[in-house]
Amino acid sequence: MKYAMLNTVNNSWTDDKQQQKVCDRVLAVSETSQGTTVSDTIIITHSMGGLLVAGAIAAGKCSLDSSVSWVGLSAPMRGSMASNYFQDSCKNETNFVAEDLVAKTGYCPADDGIISLAYEGESYSSPELDAAYAAAQKVYLRDVTALMCSNGFSGLRSKRQWWYWMLGTVVPHKSWKSDGMVEFQSCAGGLPAAHFGNSYKNSFYVTKLNHADTAFRNGDSLLNKAKMPVKWFECLL
Repeated sequence: MKYAMLNTVNNSWTDDKQQQKVCDRVLAVSETSQGTTVSDTIIITHSMGGLLVAGAIAAGKCSLDSSVSWVGLSAPMRGSMASNYFQDSCKNETNFVAEDLVAKTGYCPADDGIISLAYEGESYSSPELDAAYAAAQKVYLRDVTALMCSNGFSGLRSKRQWWYWMLGTVVPHKSWKSDGMVEFQSCAGGLPAAHFGNSYKNSFYVTKLNHADTAFRNGDSLLNKAKMPVKWFECLL
């Protein structure tokens, strides 16, 4: 297994160089890939990584052969209202507590990565960003083979659990169904809710995990089948 980490805080998911880096790294780990077509590879993306891969494919920088499996985790395919909220907070347009907390966590001023996640069709988005979302969603629906999204942010016990409880409660998400950072409908990217199941045995898995939990950082719940990300991934393999 090979890992790739890119700076998604200071760079937009629509950035040409960032998208090219994603394709270059995916192509580099597959010995059977030809040209810009990735083959015989399992790609796992978390959060903005899903948008980067989808955006890169939509832009023609690379493509996925039918032998590729793409596993998406908590991808904000329509953006995140957390981006809008952080940008409002940086302008002192929310409330003192939120503004102070956002400033202390380093989100002010909002960097390109946060700005690029402005919710589709909302005030901080633009026609160009909305078009990029639409193109990325089309690729996502066509190419993704397994997804983990959340319709609840109670999450697993961890040091960061409180942070996602706060985000899920304070950020004016379109729905309470979120992982604290990304709403279910954004992560689903156009797939209907009926396509998902709440057991780790479902390839399209709807959970009660927070945004950090879906990166496999906090293990599994002992009993709750809607909080077993590691077991879900093991079943996929």
